Amino acid sequence: MNSNERPFVPKGSHPIETGRYLIPTNEIVRMHNTVVQWIDNRSPGGMIYGRPRIGKSRAINYLMFDLPAEFGKNLPIFKMCCRQYNRPSESSFFEDLLNDVGHALPFSGKANLKRDRLFRFFLERAERAAQKRIIIFIDDAQRLHEIQYGWLMDIYNELDNAGVSMTVILVGQEELIHQRSSFIQSRKAQIIGRFMIHEYKFTGIKSVSDMTTCLSGYDHLSEYPEGSGWSFTRYFFPEAFEKGYRLENCAQDLFEVITTLRNEAGLKKSADIPMQYFTLAVEYALRRFGINGEDVGWLNRAHWKQAVINSGYIEAETYQDVV
Repeated sequence: MNSNERPFVPKGSHPIETGRYLIPTNEIVRMHNTVVQWIDNRSPGGMIYGRPRIGKSRAINYLMFDLPAEFGKNLPIFKMCCRQYNRPSESSFFEDLLNDVGHALPFSGKANLKRDRLFRFFLERAERAAQKRIIIFIDDAQRLHEIQYGWLMDIYNELDNAGVSMTVILVGQEELIHQRSSFIQSRKAQIIGRFMIHEYKFTGIKSVSDMTTCLSGYDHLSEYPEGSGWSFTRYFFPEAFEKGYRLENCAQDLFEVITTLRNEAGLKKSADIPMQYFTLAVEYALRRFGINGEDVGWLNRAHWKQAVINSGYIEAETYQDVV
């Protein structure tokens, strides 16, 4: 493909339009370094917690993509999304795990058969990779009940007896900290020792430097179609990009626009901007004002203000301040 010719992308299929892409952030890099240390030390587990929509789930996806570069491409790494159950059952728990890790037979059999199937699946993956380790991220982990930690511990112990170390990384909201406090009070040392010894608080965008790093990803670390040489910024603002304009140079303007809107809304807390609203604002700006939209040439503060308002960020923060 001629890198000087803007590639054809069917309408609605660009990652900016689908939202399916990964951009590294300062916070993801910090979390990555922490998780690498946990895994390198063969820690049994740790907690990553933060407010809703701060970007934790995207960070998990980024780590799942990036960690094999640290520990080998065959690293067995899985993700489970916790479902909400008022009365959790052992059968449903292992069924959900089997389904999320991609087992071919997640639903058949009784609870004990599902548990054995999961154990053998993890054991086979660990031995095939010659790593003798399993990594599993559990998203929305604040939904886990105490009894479910017990079932998870059973798998951990079975693998440990077979010479395989399992690192369980709990990812969830700040309720995780309260759960640990409850376990401490009720002397559930076995749960804390397995899964809650380490902790990391995940935050959003807090500074111009954080925002610069995020915006730089759209300029330099993104590319679509793959191999085309066209970053997201270049695709939506080809002429401006050719002249040297970059989104990373908009960081100061965007941060000040957000600060002004927060002040006008009476928001007193320090800014901790969730990635969900940040990416919605950037995507809106690229779609609405780029070459496929109004084709304004380049973005100014008025455009960023409209993008931030359209993202719903201020309304969400106002509600967060109230609760």
